[in-house]
Amino acid sequence: MLGEMQTNKGSMRQFLSMCKFKFHYLPFPETQDFRCWGACQELVITINPRFEVRLVNPFTHACIDLPSITTLNIQGAARDCWFSFIHKAKYFKIQNEYMVFIIYGPRFEVAFTRSGDSIWSLVQSLIPARFVDVVCFKDQIMALSIVGTLFSLETNGVDPPRMLCVSPPPQQEKSWQKMYLVESSGDLLILFSYPSGNMVSRFRAYRFDISKREWMRLEDLGTNVLLVDTDICTSLPACDYLQRNCIYFVHDNLDSLLASGPRCMGNYMSVYNLKENYTDFMNLGNDNSFRYISATWVLPSLW
Repeated sequence: MLGEMQTNKGSMRQFLSMCKFKFHYLPFPETQDFRCWGACQELVITINPRFEVRLVNPFTHACIDLPSITTLNIQGAARDCWFSFIHKAKYFKIQNEYMVFIIYGPRFEVAFTRSGDSIWSLVQSLIPARFVDVVCFKDQIMALSIVGTLFSLETNGVDPPRMLCVSPPPQQEKSWQKMYLVESSGDLLILFSYPSGNMVSRFRAYRFDISKREWMRLEDLGTNVLLVDTDICTSLPACDYLQRNCIYFVHDNLDSLLASGPRCMGNYMSVYNLKENYTDFMNLGNDNSFRYISATWVLPSLW
């Protein structure tokens, strides 16, 4: 899913179908002027200027209202920064309920809400940490700090919920741009992205060895691919139009927009072959009429 734009038929979202590599313009009023995060499923998480958060299906337009972010007692300048207040939002379905996690605020804290909740629950950490990602791994929530330390979330019988340190980061990695956690074929992976100019040009991946509690370098994704954007990473089986052992990364100009810096025009996708250490780049367009550009992956239910 690409950005929002105005057409003679009103506000539209642009979708790129990977199976046919064809662009589609679809009405999506539920996200107009909102910030969106893909959930790597057929759902999108949105927030509006009133700090209202929703789960939205872009294909059926069904919506689920989540608790307002104001239940986190937002104070000071944060009340005027609804667009950048949430750094990352994730949706997980665990057994028979859903959980939505956010990383938010100037201290990059973690909060969550689940089916039936009326508030967001703030997560404490026994070790001071700023978080950059969360993932559901075998029904356990894992989190990653800004320096690459791995944490697990303890919720049963604990009030408030808290993060427990599990493992330090791979010592070999330095000067990365972003990090992601992802479950792939029953393994927990950490992915590091590295820039070249304004674009991400390469990745390095590690698999977490649970018995040794350490990260092992990974140079082959097997028959899987990874889909990555600025916020999320997910693993899928390879197919005719998604090459095995490749990482598909979509990028946009949102970072420069938030920083009021020079605009990196349009969207692009890089396809990085992990085994061959080779990257292809594809330009996805540079239409200036897009607003709040934030390219993200959305998976129809057939997946």
